[in-house]
Amino acid sequence: MLGPMTHPLAGVFVLVAGSPLAPLPLSALPADLQPLVRGLAQHGFIVKLAVPPVRGVYGLYEARLRRIWVAPITFELGIARQTFLHEAVHAVQSCPSGVVAPLGWKLPLAPVVRQQIGGILTTAYHGNKAAEQEAFALQGQPDAVPRLLTALRQRCAPLAGR
Repeated sequence: MLGPMTHPLAGVFVLVAGSPLAPLPLSALPADLQPLVRGLAQHGFIVKLAVPPVRGVYGLYEARLRRIWVAPITFELGIARQTFLHEAVHAVQSCPSGVVAPLGWKLPLAPVVRQQIGGILTTAYHGNKAAEQEAFALQGQPDAVPRLLTALRQRCAPLAGR
């Protein structure tokens, strides 16, 4: 889960066409993320560019429903890419058991970034901190999309008939 929302519109759920809270088509994600969107769909994950069902978050992964949420406001804030990648990590982490668990990736991070992630996890998260740390670390990696696609193919069963 990526959040908390501190934007002045956080918590205002008036959905007007063109508003930062109105649902968006998946094509709103950058072209280089589209192979990951398709790969997730082929493995039974649903991606929604809509306000998550948990108040105050930018992104959410619902393991039981295999659903990724990315809040439309993230596009306006310039963090949609990172939010989507973060939640996609959680989707891959949930394979094959359905329980989000770290993949064991050791990712290069600048010390200041590692410190920032540690601060966020200390103040805002109460769940699986190792899985969250891994998702935060991967969302900024230049090879995030191919790495996630490879892990998706290795860890997650494709939908029947695909």
